[in-house]
Amino acid sequence: MNEPQEHKSEQKHLLKEIHHRVKNNLNIIIGLLELQSQNIEDVSVKEMFRESINRIRSMAIIHEYLYRSENHSSIDLSVYIESVADNLLSVYSENKIDLIINYFLENISVEIDIAIPTGLIVNEVVTNSIKHAFPGRQKGRIDITLEKKNHIISLTVKDNGIGVPVDFDQNNNKSLGLQLIKLLVAQLNGKYKIYREQGTTVQIEIPFIDSKKNNFNCK
Repeated sequence: MNEPQEHKSEQKHLLKEIHHRVKNNLNIIIGLLELQSQNIEDVSVKEMFRESINRIRSMAIIHEYLYRSENHSSIDLSVYIESVADNLLSVYSENKIDLIINYFLENISVEIDIAIPTGLIVNEVVTNSIKHAFPGRQKGRIDITLEKKNHIISLTVKDNGIGVPVDFDQNNNKSLGLQLIKLLVAQLNGKYKIYREQGTTVQIEIPFIDSKKNNFNCK
């Protein structure tokens, strides 16, 4: 039985309001952290604040997208990934390097529970490339590829930097960024691989769930 149009309209309005409030609350947290970080002199601690702010902002971006969208329960992953990466370029624009991000993104609609951890993974990987892949260089390139094959979403982030150390062991590395990537990939029931290939390549595969079949569409 089809739901009355009035009930659908109420649900649509409620979801829209929820995304608006979540976005606003996240922006308030960002503002508070930015204010607090202004009083920090320790460079490493200040950078930790900036990284935390970027993680929160990546979540705020998705709620802003859903608030403005006609569909409040799913998101085009390609649009979200590009927004997250573009934000990082802006945040680290003071770096003395001419950095280009190339996007090769297939339009894939996913539910918010898939999009948020994926966006956080992109945030961690791209941040790491911007900060560590191009020491002493004037130019750099990051390629981000997103595609769906046989019910698997494949996300690849590749830079042309110095590459991870030859003895790099992704299973025993204790960096916060990598630990977060591990947790997020596990949350998505996926798998990942990091390797040297004329730079560093991070490849992530996660199961594809059709958002059109698993989400309520408020249209």
